[in-house]
Amino acid sequence: MSVETIFRIALYPFVQESIASLRDMTSLRGHAGMPVMDKVEDFVFNGYAVCTRINGSLDGAIIMHHHLDTAVAVGNDVAHSMLGDMHEHTEVDEELGKALAEWGNTIVGRATDFLGKHHLGFEFSAPVFTTSLDDLNAFFAGVQHVVTVPITIDGVGQYYFHLLVRTGSYEALELARHQIGSEALSEPVSADRVVAIPNPDPYPLPYERRILLVDDSALIRRAVHRFLNELGYGNIVEAEDGREAVTAVEEGDIDFVIMDVVMENMNGDEALRQMRVLDPDIPVVMLSSVTDEKVVDRFRKLDISAFIFKPLSSDQGPQVLSQCLKI
Repeated sequence: MSVETIFRIALYPFVQESIASLRDMTSLRGHAGMPVMDKVEDFVFNGYAVCTRINGSLDGAIIMHHHLDTAVAVGNDVAHSMLGDMHEHTEVDEELGKALAEWGNTIVGRATDFLGKHHLGFEFSAPVFTTSLDDLNAFFAGVQHVVTVPITIDGVGQYYFHLLVRTGSYEALELARHQIGSEALSEPVSADRVVAIPNPDPYPLPYERRILLVDDSALIRRAVHRFLNELGYGNIVEAEDGREAVTAVEEGDIDFVIMDVVMENMNGDEALRQMRVLDPDIPVVMLSSVTDEKVVDRFRKLDISAFIFKPLSSDQGPQVLSQCLKI
């Protein structure tokens, strides 16, 4: 199988989504170089990586690999975009790691969603973030081929996508490529896709009402909390996962919920089902980096008030939330 085929089927959506997410989540701009076949023994770890495993007709992994100075620059810009504050971190500390994780989650979520729609016979694990070479050893074990694509960020530096291939049904991938067609895999990424379901409620949420904000990302909670404060809402409580959210609703005095879909310790699906048993009428707005319409439809059937695609920035976040709060 050619480098072009492997790249076009498995790696191209990640490359495209990373460039789109730079545009959506930072002030930076990037462009991709040509894919090349690398040798496993030539890989040199440069300090920061996002890794996701591939299982099925293609077995291996995808690694988004940064020089540390590039990771720091992107993380600072992501945090600035989300929070509106200037950030001048010089290393990947806890706060910068959260910003980079939000960017990485958005890229992986969007790309795996796109590939999942075409039923190619392989799936992806949740992304792993690391600054340790030791953590990468398991991803490289048994790898036969490495396809690398460099991404240049204007005025900053480079990062790289590596597709690690152990084994794969190359015939199936070739067939999938022809079935999908080059146009489908080259379709542009739209920036205008934030509010997937608008809130039909005609009445604004009174400013004194209590809002429950649920997300396992402290950075997202901090950003959305700030957006709500800017809109005039001050009675806000937070939960780190679905289990904490259900407990908060069970204890009562929650008037409105803003909740992430994918979380540890109970995701948004199960949390919403349990909330509906406790309070069938409580308004719930869902947040997600995954842009799959099937996910949106699943939550539509659970009678949500609105569905928002992340990322939210300091520029558009308050306006997007105001649409859902009807103010």
